[in-house]
Amino acid sequence: MAFDLRRAEEHVRRPWRNGGGMTAEVAAWPPGTDAGSDFAWRVSFADVAGSGAFSTFPGVDRVITLIDGPPMTLELAGETTVLRPFVPYSFDGGVSVLCSVTAPTRDLNVMTRRGCASATVEMLDVRGVSLPQAPASPLLVVGLTGSVCAREGDDAATLGPGDVLVTDQPVTVEGAGVVAIVRIASTPPSGIQD
Repeated sequence: MAFDLRRAEEHVRRPWRNGGGMTAEVAAWPPGTDAGSDFAWRVSFADVAGSGAFSTFPGVDRVITLIDGPPMTLELAGETTVLRPFVPYSFDGGVSVLCSVTAPTRDLNVMTRRGCASATVEMLDVRGVSLPQAPASPLLVVGLTGSVCAREGDDAATLGPGDVLVTDQPVTVEGAGVVAIVRIASTPPSGIQD
């Protein structure tokens, strides 16, 4: 996988599966899959204009991170959770979720199909120091605030809000801003052991 830089204005925007909003797709595997397809994993931004139900994704694990706007309240499985900015929250994408917001918000969504892939999402507040990030297959560095330089060997790119670097090589980030580090791992088929 090469140094794959995706600028915010290049992300493909699609309506939510339930028609309640819009998603800006960042990356998906296999390439070309969308919210209604049989993806192994998918990373996107969602603009939430108002309260309502989330689309359901049976067999999919989700990590949602509020990145802009006031707190978001989620009601699922008999529990209420209040999302705060830059705090990832994991849940089963197949359960019914009711979202409540007092004003428009934006979030980062990472979805992985159970049995195919898994993901970790880490928020990194970069403040002028170099911080090496170990490789993953793939590794996404998602610009959320400020301006951060992501460097892989001789390749480098400045990431602003919404810009994304997709790679499978070690990356160093420096500058001033917040980025999400998304690591995707393939899940071996059942019965296969390392």
